[in-house]
Amino acid sequence: MEPTEAQYLVLNALETLELIEGMLYDEERGFYLISTLSSILPIALVLQDGEIIPTSWASDI
Repeated sequence: MEPTEAQYLVLNALETLELIEGMLYDEERGFYLISTLSSILPIALVLQDGEIIPTSWASDI
């Protein structure tokens, strides 16, 4: 799967705000795994629709 425009928009916004420490793209599932500077959501997924979710919700995907 290719990254979506929604994912790019979310990632660009987070990068502009300097909140992303790192990211990896999972080509099989089509989502980004990101690490952030947020203590509330230090590791999260950016889904194809641009939604940001905690990794604990990934079992539902």
